[in-house]
Amino acid sequence: MDSARFSRNELAFLIGVPLVWGVLLLFHPTGEGEAITYADLQDVVTRWMVVHIGMLIFIPLMAVVIYLLVRGIESTTASICRIALVFFVVVYGSWEALVGIGSGILTSEINDLAASDQAAAASLVEDYTSNVLISGPLGVLTSVGAVAFIVATIAAGVTLRVDAGAPLSAAILLGLCGFLITAHPPPFGPIGLVLFIAAVVIYARSEPAGRPRASMQQPNPT
Repeated sequence: MDSARFSRNELAFLIGVPLVWGVLLLFHPTGEGEAITYADLQDVVTRWMVVHIGMLIFIPLMAVVIYLLVRGIESTTASICRIALVFFVVVYGSWEALVGIGSGILTSEINDLAASDQAAAASLVEDYTSNVLISGPLGVLTSVGAVAFIVATIAAGVTLRVDAGAPLSAAILLGLCGFLITAHPPPFGPIGLVLFIAAVVIYARSEPAGRPRASMQQPNPT
């Protein structure tokens, strides 16, 4: 698929990054409840670590993808989108490192203990994730990072609709996908990334604003 809005390489990047991230999130372990416990991670700690190390790669890549969508557009909403992307990368990325990689390392250390000591240490995982990173002093990182990404996707959708003539469907999909992507374990994250890809495809295939559509009539000889 070619587009006057993006080169082939750019379009491949815009679609490829969320596609691969969505596939990665399909392997995200899920627990029985909202809290992350040792029981949730003890048998899947390697998969957990791979997914969350991957998250640290895809968070800045996704920011570049959204930045590329609004590239060259100078408007208030475009500026809001770019500023929000900075908070997304820094804050959400920091939180992912702490809760994702941190809890994985802690679980791995408990797995190395003797069986008699594992039961006593198991509660440390839930204490670390729930009392420190979710409801505790660093829990604000979750909200700020997630809100920043949601603001970025909504602002991108508004920008493309108002300033670049994107179809309304593309703007709506961009506005919705942020909520799902930030709730990243499956099925939410992968579904949100599919919506993002759909928005990119719709936008890329649409006629650029201010560009006349090609006429299908043959010119009359003079």
